[in-house]
Amino acid sequence: MRIVSKQLSLNVDLPPCAALPQRLLVLNIETTGISAERNQAVLIGCLTRAGDSWDLIQWFDETGTEERQILSSFLLYISGYLADGGAVITYGGERFDISFLNKRLSANGLNSLDPDLVHVDLYKEILPFKKFIGLPDYKQQTVENALDIQRPSPMDGAGIAGLYGQFLQFRLPASAQRILDHNEADLAGIAQMLPLTAFRQLRDPALTLRRAQANYYTDHDGREKEELFLFFRLSDPLPLPVGGGADHCYFRIEDADGVLKVPIYTETLRYFYANYKDYYFLPEEDMAIHKYIASYVDRSRRLQARPETCYTRKTASYLPEWDLFRTPFFKRAYTDDSLFFELTDELKRDRAQLSAYASYVAAHILKTAG
Repeated sequence: MRIVSKQLSLNVDLPPCAALPQRLLVLNIETTGISAERNQAVLIGCLTRAGDSWDLIQWFDETGTEERQILSSFLLYISGYLADGGAVITYGGERFDISFLNKRLSANGLNSLDPDLVHVDLYKEILPFKKFIGLPDYKQQTVENALDIQRPSPMDGAGIAGLYGQFLQFRLPASAQRILDHNEADLAGIAQMLPLTAFRQLRDPALTLRRAQANYYTDHDGREKEELFLFFRLSDPLPLPVGGGADHCYFRIEDADGVLKVPIYTETLRYFYANYKDYYFLPEEDMAIHKYIASYVDRSRRLQARPETCYTRKTASYLPEWDLFRTPFFKRAYTDDSLFFELTDELKRDRAQLSAYASYVAAHILKTAG
């Protein structure tokens, strides 16, 4: 077994919003294949934060028979490093690295990793937002390129098994070094991808409104339309720009600054009363009134209200909602699923409520279009 240790200088900014622990252990493994039942681990690499630098340690099976040794050494190291708490950081490790290691630990008669181990899989940090990031794929090196992370070893991990086989057959030191260098590049890349944890802000967005602005425009049919721009700021910048839309609402975020575009509907909508049996409908006035008032209306001009006719109408400017964000809510028709609330002058001056609405709309887009 060969053990490599050295110190790396990496520029890594940890987003405060991610609330990561102080002790971080970046993990990446190299194997002879993807099946833990038929293949084995040949290299385990760890990168731990040490002040402004990072400590690298790698355990390499130089003979093809030392898997149990590298697993034992790794298990002892990780148990000691994370004894007082911390987190393991991977990219795609939930599906592969952690699962593979536990199966190989078991196959070698060793204890599995602590089931209470805190594991941050950076792939899963961005998984809910893939459609809004818009990369061609989400392989590690693709994401690294998007983050402008400079990788010294561009080799694809799929070639490691063949390279390791060549090393065992011909004992070429250069082959072993290429495997070690690739693993180091993966570890350094994962560490530098830690800013992806800033996407946690979008799981349950709480946006801080900077300003609101109405905009008038003419659509492609020549109709005058109005929309509301909500400019907001995140607590921490996102490492990648995101954008998307749903239900005629759109958003865009670059760094920490973002904007939401929401349609304003100026039209006549209906407010439906709850207890229709207490109301009469006046067809000529196209509205419902309570039975106490209706007693003064000629019987020929009134009908017992039904759920779909128990309403009053109001012409105003409205914003969309998809559940009861704000009441009273208005509809175009009783069976219509679209809901609206009035954009009042009071609401226009209420920064806290507009911040809450911006957060609500962003959450709706992320949930609907994600």
